[in-house]
Amino acid sequence: MRAQFCIALVLLGAVSLQGCSNPDGITTYPVTGSVTMGGNPIENGSIVFDPADGHGTSAMGGIENGRFTAQVPAGDKILRLNAVRTTGEKDQYGALVSESYIPAKYNLESQITKTVKPNEENKFDLTLD
Repeated sequence: MRAQFCIALVLLGAVSLQGCSNPDGITTYPVTGSVTMGGNPIENGSIVFDPADGHGTSAMGGIENGRFTAQVPAGDKILRLNAVRTTGEKDQYGALVSESYIPAKYNLESQITKTVKPNEENKFDLTLD
């Protein structure tokens, strides 16, 4: 579980280094939606839109109170979700321990695919079990 969390943080860092500006001239489109798991909204997390063919630029958005927004290049995407919560336990240094609670089938092993279309409303409501 910690390995998945570390990998997710590395991916998050790599995507965030690209910044919000678009120096490569890649056109992006607004994507919005909601994410629930077990009937409850994901309180805080992230969503990554990876190119389904493995070529191109990834994009990321934050999840707050079950809602997300992102600027994403057009095309077929694999959606990867991540969220952490504290366990209530403390580590050897007294810091609260966090855990990733999104199953791998929605993250590293995700099969969730959506198509971001130019000049259309791209709204994706995701229900995780």
